[in-house]
Amino acid sequence: MLTSERGAWALMWLAIAACTPYLVLKLLWLSGQTIGIRGASGVAEMADSRHVVGNVVTVGLELCAIVLAAALSSGWGRRLPAAVVVLPMWVATGLLAPIALGLAVGLAVQGAAGGSPIPADQGLYGWVFALVYGGFAALGTCLALLFIRYARARWPQVRAHAVPRTPAAVVAAAVVGCYGVALCAWSVGGTAWGGPAGFTTAAQRTTLAATGVLTLVGVIAVFRPWIAGRWRLVAVWIGTSVSVLAGPTHVLLSNKAQPGPVLLVSAVAAAVAGAMLTRAVLRARPQEHRTALAPTPQV
Repeated sequence: MLTSERGAWALMWLAIAACTPYLVLKLLWLSGQTIGIRGASGVAEMADSRHVVGNVVTVGLELCAIVLAAALSSGWGRRLPAAVVVLPMWVATGLLAPIALGLAVGLAVQGAAGGSPIPADQGLYGWVFALVYGGFAALGTCLALLFIRYARARWPQVRAHAVPRTPAAVVAAAVVGCYGVALCAWSVGGTAWGGPAGFTTAAQRTTLAATGVLTLVGVIAVFRPWIAGRWRLVAVWIGTSVSVLAGPTHVLLSNKAQPGPVLLVSAVAAAVAGAMLTRAVLRARPQEHRTALAPTPQV
């Protein structure tokens, strides 16, 4: 079973396996290799400073994900300060949840719509996208299962809690909600409605819609107690992390690093509002939650 020690170790190794092809590919590109890159323009683009920095950063993120998977599956991970585990997992959720959901649903939508899920004008071969995004989805799934097991063992008493409707929290929720609606709209209108460039296929548009839905569900869950206990906690966790990280990610990955003004303003506003909403959720947590998040003493 996945809840056993053996299951946790299996998930850890699956997470490492999901990261390895991506890491190898990035290291090859950083060393000047052109595997998976299509055409002279693609080679030139991969060698520019923006892509080099991006490759270095993403290699670092993948290595952090491997360490996180090891911490979530090992006894020493339970003795770490809560923030050392929770913050990286929250960031990983914001980056990977839209991909995991969007890829699964997007491929089904693309299958119904016909055509390729990969844009024809990209500088990378199709197998690169399959390897990278398939790996992201697998990594996100493994980390999620590991964290659920970890959190249940370390913080069994933590539950969703009420968040006061302060003016700041309400305004932040409204901004994040508008951003979620905008993402859903961009999945239909694309750049014509101010959305991020490069999302042209049905699968890619579905990922935008999935990001918007995750954001909206998270905002609703913050103030709506009728969403059942732990499901509410999960929804708030995913929604706040996606709201903070989705916008900056779209800006950084925008076509030729030239995001439109609508996208740029929306991304900044959503990230700030998402951070404010996250702060409101954390400040409202009861005292027993604060005590529970202390490091587990070593026996």
